[in-house]
Amino acid sequence: MKEIKAIVVDDEKFGREQIKSLLKRYFQQVVLVAEAADAVEALRQIYFHRPDLVFLDIEMPDKGGFEMLENIQEHDFEIIFVTAYDQYALKAIKFSALDYLLKPVNKEEFKSAINKFLDKRKNAYDRKSVINNFIRNYTSQSTDSFRLAVNSALKTFFLLPEEIIRCEADGNYTKITCSNSDTILSSKTLKEFDDLLSDFDFIRVHRAHLVNKKFIRSFNNENMLLLQDNTAIEVSRRKRGEVRNLFGQ
Repeated sequence: MKEIKAIVVDDEKFGREQIKSLLKRYFQQVVLVAEAADAVEALRQIYFHRPDLVFLDIEMPDKGGFEMLENIQEHDFEIIFVTAYDQYALKAIKFSALDYLLKPVNKEEFKSAINKFLDKRKNAYDRKSVINNFIRNYTSQSTDSFRLAVNSALKTFFLLPEEIIRCEADGNYTKITCSNSDTILSSKTLKEFDDLLSDFDFIRVHRAHLVNKKFIRSFNNENMLLLQDNTAIEVSRRKRGEVRNLFGQ
């Protein structure tokens, strides 16, 4: 198996040692080739080693992790953020289809993150655009301007929530219908999109359907929700009261 090169960037020695120990114990194919305690040293090590994976702390003295990313021309590596609990930062990371670990790192969450990284290596996608989207999300003044990164088999789409009409479960995949008529098939589950979009005026009307409220036209006596794209969606029994409240019924 080809060696996978990794770098850990964290101003706290304990954080670096923890990542090193977990890699050595569970993923010996991932070799830690360097570590850095600040952004300047991290940039030097990244350019020298050209790693496959970087464990990156967001909050560091002088220059933070996202500022460091802005200084890199080609993002030809995966990133797993390692950070203290910061709701805004975590939402920006999730919206950008990137992964993170909370400090102190839990070994099961660590194993899950590395396994997801190993799976992602099998698919080619535009890492630079994904990272740039994260930087844009993280530095924006409000979550209202976040763009959702959606990976499909062919490309990565960057969508404003207001551009999404609905999301529909398709097994373990999700079919996303957009206002410009694009339909995107994502490998994320509908629950994952429900978690991401629940603060953006989306409503789960059925176990298989998540709908943007702004595209709802009417709710008829057959318990069908009619959308502006002329789609009719059945509303589950337990969601009918919530939908009726939207129309003051």
